[in-house]
Amino acid sequence: MSDFNKRYGPWAMVAGGAQGIGEAYTRHLAAKGLDVIVLDYSQQALDNFIPAIKQDYAVDCLGVTVDLAQQDMLDVVIQAVGDREIGLLIYNAGFADVGPFYKKDSGLELELMRIAINVTGPFVLSYHFAKPMLARKSGGIILMSSGAGLQGSPYYAHYSATKAYDIVLAEAMWGEFKPYNVDVLACVAGMTLSTAAKGYSHLDTSTFQTTTELVEEAMTALGQQCTLEAGAYNRKNRQLTKDLPKEKLIEIMARHAIDNFLEGETPVQNI
Repeated sequence: MSDFNKRYGPWAMVAGGAQGIGEAYTRHLAAKGLDVIVLDYSQQALDNFIPAIKQDYAVDCLGVTVDLAQQDMLDVVIQAVGDREIGLLIYNAGFADVGPFYKKDSGLELELMRIAINVTGPFVLSYHFAKPMLARKSGGIILMSSGAGLQGSPYYAHYSATKAYDIVLAEAMWGEFKPYNVDVLACVAGMTLSTAAKGYSHLDTSTFQTTTELVEEAMTALGQQCTLEAGAYNRKNRQLTKDLPKEKLIEIMARHAIDNFLEGETPVQNI
C-alpha cells in the first residue's frame, strides 16, 4: 500500500463528484487506488459514471444520490457510508450564478439554498467526517472555493460571500488539525473548463485550466500548504493586482462579470 493510500484511504468521498471538477477528482483518486464514494444530486450522472470508474480503475465506487441543500442530507450520507472509513473528504459541490443581488425570477428561498449547498454542506460533512480522522491521526479535507471569494464580487455577491466562508473555514481547520496529522486545503479555483463553462461558448478559454490540471495541482498542494490559488494565470493576475485598493479590485470583479457573463450590460436590480 502506498503512503498516499495509507494517509488518505481506504475510502475517499467526493461531494459533487460525478461531473466537472468533481469527476476529475474521482478519477484521480481512483487511479491512485482509493475506493471512492461519490455524492451527486443527479441519479443519471451517477448511473453513467460509477460503472466506468469501477471498470477503468478496478476500485470500489459507491454512488449516493443526495440533495446537499436538504436538512436530512447528513443522515442520507451516513446511512449510505455505513462503516466505511473515510480518509479523504473533498467538497466540490457548489451553487453559482451571475446576476444582480435582487434577481427577477428568484428570491430569498434560492439564496438560502445557496447557503445550504456552499456553506452548510462543507461545514456539516467536515464536522462529521473529520473527527474520526483526528482520532486516527491521518486524513485530509479539500474545500473547493473560487477566486470570487477572495474579495467582494459584484453580480456574484452572495456566491462570493459563501466561497469566502469556505476559504476561511479550511484555513482555520488546517491550523487546528495539523497537530493531528490531518491535512486541509482551501482550493481557490479560477476559470476552469468544467461543466458550467460549457454554457459560455463565447468566452476565450485559452487561459482556463482543465479540470485535470486543477485537480493535479490541488492534490500536489494538499499537505504542503493551507490555501492554493489554482492556475499560473490566476496567480499572475493576483500578483499584478495585489497592491490595488480594495475598491478597485471590487470594480474589476464587477467588470469581469459584466463582460464575460452579462453580455456587457450592467444588470438592473429587481426592486
